[in-house]
Amino acid sequence: MHLLLQRRGLTQLSLLTIALTLSACKIGGGGGSDDDTPAQTSYKATIERTTFGIPHITADDMGGAGYGHGYAIAEDNLCVLADAFVTFNGERSRYFGPTAAAATMGTFGTPPNLEADFFFRLLTDQAAVDAFKQDQPEDLMELTRGFAAGYSRYVEEIQGGEHAGRHADCRNAEWLQTIDEDDVLRRLIALNLAASSANWVTEITSAQPPAPAAAARALSTPAVAQSQALNADRAAVGREEGIGSNTFAFGGDSTETGRSLLFANPHWYLLGVDRFYQLHMTVPGKLDVSGASIMGAPMVLMGFNDNIAWAHTVSTARRFTLYQLQLKAGDPTTYVKDGVDKPLTAHEITVQVMGDDTNLSDVTRTLYSSEYGPMINLAGLGLPGWSNGAAYTLRDANLENTRAFQNFFAFDKAESLDDFYAKAKEYVGIPWVNTTAIGRDDDRALYSDITVVPNVPDSMLAGCLVPGLGQAVLGLVPGLPLLDGSRAACDWKTDADSVQPGTFGPGKLPSLLSKDYVANMNDSYWLSNPEQPLTGYAGIIGREDYAQSLRTRMGHTLVRERLTGTDGLNGFQATSENIREITLNSRNYSAEQFKAPVLATVCDPEPTGAELQACQILSAWDNTGNLDAVGAHVWTAFWETLQTKLDDQPAVNPYAVPFDANDPINTPRGLSTDASVQNLVQQSFSEAIAQLQTDGVALDASLGEVQFYLKPGEQIPQYGGEGSEGYFTVLRNSYMHVVEFPEGEPVNAYTLLSHSQSSDPASPNYKDYTEAYSQKQWHRFPFTREQIEAERVSKTEISQ
Repeated sequence: MHLLLQRRGLTQLSLLTIALTLSACKIGGGGGSDDDTPAQTSYKATIERTTFGIPHITADDMGGAGYGHGYAIAEDNLCVLADAFVTFNGERSRYFGPTAAAATMGTFGTPPNLEADFFFRLLTDQAAVDAFKQDQPEDLMELTRGFAAGYSRYVEEIQGGEHAGRHADCRNAEWLQTIDEDDVLRRLIALNLAASSANWVTEITSAQPPAPAAAARALSTPAVAQSQALNADRAAVGREEGIGSNTFAFGGDSTETGRSLLFANPHWYLLGVDRFYQLHMTVPGKLDVSGASIMGAPMVLMGFNDNIAWAHTVSTARRFTLYQLQLKAGDPTTYVKDGVDKPLTAHEITVQVMGDDTNLSDVTRTLYSSEYGPMINLAGLGLPGWSNGAAYTLRDANLENTRAFQNFFAFDKAESLDDFYAKAKEYVGIPWVNTTAIGRDDDRALYSDITVVPNVPDSMLAGCLVPGLGQAVLGLVPGLPLLDGSRAACDWKTDADSVQPGTFGPGKLPSLLSKDYVANMNDSYWLSNPEQPLTGYAGIIGREDYAQSLRTRMGHTLVRERLTGTDGLNGFQATSENIREITLNSRNYSAEQFKAPVLATVCDPEPTGAELQACQILSAWDNTGNLDAVGAHVWTAFWETLQTKLDDQPAVNPYAVPFDANDPINTPRGLSTDASVQNLVQQSFSEAIAQLQTDGVALDASLGEVQFYLKPGEQIPQYGGEGSEGYFTVLRNSYMHVVEFPEGEPVNAYTLLSHSQSSDPASPNYKDYTEAYSQKQWHRFPFTREQIEAERVSKTEISQ
């Protein structure tokens, strides 16, 4: 059940990035390339590890903090990181051949190695790295260079024979290489694109003009994008449902203490380089932050210091738009805009490929870009392909965004909620996630989708959507416009408060401060607080007045029941203790809402055999996905089968009560008594029970006997389920924290990292945190010097 690229000439894509970078005001200090200060070359850090191997890194400067982080994460995850640096450098085919999947899972999907190589060679080439570096402040570059140095030190130790028994998968591999700052920046650029270009790897690398031009220019045959229908999931992070998060932030009016409280719960990758790594970095007087970073990013991306705590959830806003180009007659590589001919830029890229005989050969392909960005092949998605009359290109706001990690780094150092909120509006650099936050001595909770969004107001659509096809795309992927690229009038707009040309400024992006609570479970900004709905924003940011997911409804239900004291727990307000309890209680919203009418349909008249047993089991089931729950997997099998049937018959309405925008948490509800719905329910039940029997899964098994954590070589029971089933406690729970700021006391934080700190089976921290998660054992995080020393299990001093 569940090494380095040689510098090449500047491409048009890179020149576009540089032009936009230099035209925007630099935030947070001078860019790395403009500073005459010599780059730091000596580093020193202390790494103290506490329970579960969490590193607490102390250094005198940012370079030292990065150095400690790079060394510690290499100790824990060397092979995963080394493999990823090969990927982002576009060298997978050289070491692993062209056809294998480029990743187990991650933000750019699982394309073949060769397609991943061409993609990263196109979008993260040296010129793109130079442009990105140009806009970074020196303290961030110090952190980045230090990270590269610390990681490289550990690589050299492994290659020198140290750390015997560790990292068996890569310690002798040719592809295990030291890195420099450019490799780290290339990783950051790739992460920036997780909700945009990275969703379209094979569509970008297979975009070719029609013959005969293709025969002259395409020197290798691209893998055609896999045929599938265009839908909203296809444009989601990782190109799949389930990558997202939950968060609650309570203001003082909703907590027992009268002080704010925050819960962070990303649903993220459990394997691969895009998973979270927990750490704590301290530079006295400058930085003291703990939390999680997506592996390879040198700063904390979500966490807390002694004054601020914050969380992120994947936002519904689109970070790119598609453009249709009108081509010049007789020349499919030239488009016409406002009557002016504009040749596409050709990028001839050569990738080294290892053959079956392990010998290397060169594979060359020509890819193309317009002034907007890379060309894209939509033919595999049921849309028109590149013809002699029209072609398609993608403009990616985050390919032009150099402020993302400045913004995260500024959050790390924020001193109050007002300061945090001001930084969000100053940078507008967060690439694809909502933010919630609380601050010390502040009884407000913040929700923000102040992020990088193409400035395409709804008023622009009537005149700029491609006729017919544009509406069709919007219907399939709400918020994603297909725009007319033949007129400058359809270019993205720039407002007076736009921080980045062509994107919305903070004044047109949603945010909310509340003394009650704010929440997000990956639906739009609309119901961050159902009593204070946010409305009037552009459709490219998200929808309003629409049916919420079952997980969103479960999340708001958990909060409402807590604040009315109807959840069976003591009191009627939020505390750290009861929030830690309810967020892992594994309640199943679909079962709570629909089990009774479903059983009335499938169990009356009384069935026989296995279906009778299933009816008895489900009748006794407590509607949770806890490890001892008997019946959870039976309901899951039924619900998934029913949803597949309903997806195939979109005209069928399964609900007795339709969605009501005035009661969005409780509607739609009830099971329709229409014969077509009743028949689908009965068919789904019978098929699900039969399939469980065919698979040899006992109907009366507890969930802990059939559902295990995704941990290679281990079988650790896992509770919860899929958000589409109405679980708030989902199978992709990764890093979690519950944080509060007691009056006159240090920050009080509880954390979990469900997949554990290390991906090396030889590490003592390969499974310990996972076992704690399986047992719902939250970890009281040691933040102060006294707490760290009391819990310390090791101390390492490193320097160079």
